[in-house]
This record gives sequence, structure tokens and C-alpha cells, in this order.
Amino acid sequence: MDDPEISVETAETPAQVKTVTADILNEFFDALAEVDGLGAVSLRLRKTVLDDGLFAEPAIRAAIFPSSQ
Repeated sequence: MDDPEISVETAETPAQVKTVTADILNEFFDALAEVDGLGAVSLRLRKTVLDDGLFAEPAIRAAIFPSSQ
């Protein structure tokens, strides 16, 4: 049950997925920043999702609509 090959393989997968996800989200936030009027929203969303690691609806809503809090 304690096969080292399985443990190493399993340990590497989340880091690889996180890298791909972060790359895709970075591209999305870069494209969003280019849209008129959404530069600040893009920065807040990038911080909330990538830096803080929050992807729950209240956190996203607060990043998009900061004055509604």
C-alpha cells in the first residue's frame, strides 16, 4: 500500500494542475485588464483568486463589486 512510485506521482499532480490553472487564470485576468473600465476589477480578482486562494462566490462578488459591502 505504501508504494513510493504512487506517492511521488500523486504528490506531483496537484502542483502541475495548480500551475496550469494559474497560467490560464493569469491569461484571463490579463485579457480582462485590457477591457475598458475593468482594469481595477482584474487586479482585485487576480489578488482574490491567485494570491489569496479564494474562489468562493462571496469573495468573487466582493472583488467585482467592492462598494456593495
